[in-house]
Amino acid sequence: MRASVAIRKANKATATELAGFVPATYEAGGHRFSISVSTASDLSKHERDQVWRLFEENMYDFYHTSSFGWNPQSKKLEMFDPRSRFIIARQDDACPSNIVAYTIFRFDREEYQDVVYCYELQVSKHARRCGLGRWLTLSLATIGANWGMEKVMLTVFKANQSALSFYTSAGFLIDESSPDHPANSGDQTLDTCDYSILSIPISS
Repeated sequence: MRASVAIRKANKATATELAGFVPATYEAGGHRFSISVSTASDLSKHERDQVWRLFEENMYDFYHTSSFGWNPQSKKLEMFDPRSRFIIARQDDACPSNIVAYTIFRFDREEYQDVVYCYELQVSKHARRCGLGRWLTLSLATIGANWGMEKVMLTVFKANQSALSFYTSAGFLIDESSPDHPANSGDQTLDTCDYSILSIPISS
């Protein structure tokens, strides 16, 4: 689908321009996190390795048993695509100060709407329960609002019940484009599809 004017403009934004809408720090539960915004090309090999390890730690089992299958080469191409943008959290009071959470997103055109598509939201086990995941999700909406996007979208495995509960509590609903949306009840893929597409409107 042809990119809109807003999508083309957003995709030209530098990491510095995007970072202007995201606070540089986040504090909760007695911990302080440094926040940075990067493009795929900004990341060092060490940072890419950390991003991948966290993804593999959290998602291997879900992918391995899903219709997507476990394909590291294909997944890395998706994650580190030139259009990918990263919001990264590092825990300041940890040594070393490694990446403990991140979201990967792109500005995409979906179903004739301009959206922030969240490709990944990963939080390490020891950095959970402090609101960091929800804060990253809100940051996507903030960025989207400032770049003329209409909603935040993402794909989630139905088997990942904790993620489904998290997104539901954050206000996400099944998107009309999802195979399991009631409007698509006549689709034969409904019974076999192992994922849902969720979305939440962005307030202008």
